[in-house]
Amino acid sequence: MQLPDLGQAEIVLHTEDPEGHDRGPGGDAYPTDAVFEPQVFDLCAFSVAADARSLVFTFEPYGPLTSPWGSPNGLALQTLDVYVDTYPGRSTGARTLLPGRNAALAEGCGWKAAVWAEGWTPQDLRPDEQGTPIQDSQVSLKVIRDVAGQRISLRVPRQAFGEGDPSQWAYAAILLSQDGFPAPGVWRVRDVEADASQWRIGGGPADINHTRILDIAWPEAAEVTQQQMLANYTPAAEAVDTLAPGMFPQLLMLRP
Repeated sequence: MQLPDLGQAEIVLHTEDPEGHDRGPGGDAYPTDAVFEPQVFDLCAFSVAADARSLVFTFEPYGPLTSPWGSPNGLALQTLDVYVDTYPGRSTGARTLLPGRNAALAEGCGWKAAVWAEGWTPQDLRPDEQGTPIQDSQVSLKVIRDVAGQRISLRVPRQAFGEGDPSQWAYAAILLSQDGFPAPGVWRVRDVEADASQWRIGGGPADINHTRILDIAWPEAAEVTQQQMLANYTPAAEAVDTLAPGMFPQLLMLRP
């Protein structure tokens, strides 16, 4: 596979995502400002590629790759997360996703490394013993926006994931809306409220633990659908940071 500035890499996972699944659990509506063009949060395909030095995660949205606020790397509207389980099925690692995503990996899964890509604060993270995400300052994450090819590639050094074979790992890839002025405790992703407004997504229920995820890399032929995953949780009213992983929507992971 040839990608701009990335040389040769071998694809270890590729999945097509159905068009029109950028509505989270099914009822989310885009903010009303004109910068949120149709399908900018609608994922078309996701892939994982590897070479001797790096892993490359590529997101291909159906909509245009615009940068209305001029971020340093050209990624302004979307937030892209990738969660990697390097020991799938062993119930190790963290299940709860990064703060504000309001989702968790299904039982038996756990992320050992996470890639958080957006225009201003892209990071590689790993969980501490309590599951709290900690930035790995030794890892240099590179975000490459290919406007002509309509794709965003994230190049991450292999050292971020430890030893092992990427073709034996499990992956979860999600797409959210980046927000420079997030709610307290939320890591820079946009809120989902009851009604859409200029800067808020609409369609949210009256609880505090509904997800802010708009799309998941997930094949249409899968037995469990994206809507089923994101809508299946127990509504809560207490502080979200006190909730166990089982109180959030449960995400299954992709395997090569």
